[in-house]
Amino acid sequence: MYFGSVRFFKNMILLAVIVAILIPTCTSIKYRNKYEALLVEYDTLKETQLRVIEENNRIEAERPEYQSKYPDFYAPQEVNATEILEKTVYFTFDDGPSQRTYEILETLAAEDIKATFFVVGATDEFSKQAMRDIVAQGHTIAMHTYSHQYKYIYNSVEDYLDDMYKIFTLIKETTGVTPTHFRFAGGSVNSYNLNIYKELISEMLRRGFIPFDWNVASGDASSTILPTAAIVNNVVSGTLKTSRAVVLMHDSYYRTTTARALPAIITTLKENGYSFDKLTPQTKPVLFAYN
Repeated sequence: MYFGSVRFFKNMILLAVIVAILIPTCTSIKYRNKYEALLVEYDTLKETQLRVIEENNRIEAERPEYQSKYPDFYAPQEVNATEILEKTVYFTFDDGPSQRTYEILETLAAEDIKATFFVVGATDEFSKQAMRDIVAQGHTIAMHTYSHQYKYIYNSVEDYLDDMYKIFTLIKETTGVTPTHFRFAGGSVNSYNLNIYKELISEMLRRGFIPFDWNVASGDASSTILPTAAIVNNVVSGTLKTSRAVVLMHDSYYRTTTARALPAIITTLKENGYSFDKLTPQTKPVLFAYN
């Protein structure tokens, strides 16, 4: 009989030897193929990594030096300002604080309206207290400039950053608030910054700050003091032409009629169905000529 015979056991031994050879051989071939595939993948990743390193080195070499200035000069959030509120008026006051600040604050408080104050570098105790009161009353405090000296701040991107870092620091140290918004002296595009305005806007956006121009002007920055009625007419007529108005006004010792015009402006705009708000990090900017 075959089963149990010498021949049977020889064949079993032969089969066992064949299996013992085939298993490691097949396993070796399988893992060798995987190993070779991993080598190819490794080489590809290495090449990709080298290309990324080279690209990063190139970008770093081309990066303007001013981007390394003031590593703490950043807004507390990335720019994500897309909110558009219809039939909304944003009162904005430039150049303060001043002796007019509290007149403006009193009117806003009486009407339960929040606004935005783009302040400059006033370091006397009265001005610092006014900044603190602006914040305490729930308004937005924002950066205008420190010096408000056009020729100096628009001489270069570096000079602009130097000036803005000073007002940024003043606001933070005085009020405890890290400002998010800023307004260019003279607007985002003016005769002083024509050669660098795109760089200025790009760099400030990169740092998380939101620029704001205006689409309604009160006219209170004219060389002569405008009558109260003229300011009321400018703001109301300009606002009625748009559903979202960012109104430029000034908080200045000499601009006495601006504060006086506020009650009539508010009353008229309320009668026309407008509400009021302050600028927030979500408010979509109004800019003159920059996409």
